Amino acid sequence: MTNIDHAAKPGHLPEEADDRSLMSRLLAGEYGLAITYWALYFAGSGTFFVLGSRAVDNDQWISYLVMVAALLGYTFLLILGIRAAYKGPQLWKVMSRTSSIFMIINILAGICTLGFIY
Repeated sequence: MTNIDHAAKPGHLPEEADDRSLMSRLLAGEYGLAITYWALYFAGSGTFFVLGSRAVDNDQWISYLVMVAALLGYTFLLILGIRAAYKGPQLWKVMSRTSSIFMIINILAGICTLGFIY
């Protein structure tokens, strides 16, 4: 039998030696494009939901509109990130479906934050 070195993959360290943070591993692409994108999207969307809900509750409409614009810009940057990182077939099919899903989620998050008006 031969000894197989599991840590011999280029660019990979054994788990016990990898002391980088979760965010640095996520941004380095170690979790794959889909997991990275979804994690970053929901982090941004969750932040918008919390801060946007506070702004609506305190009648800070200018702040809320700035947050909506920032969320849309953030979503746009993430979609550009997918475009840059995706290497599979039918790029525009993937892009259109992904952006449609996230715009629907953005609209639902906006409606939820506006629920504090009543």
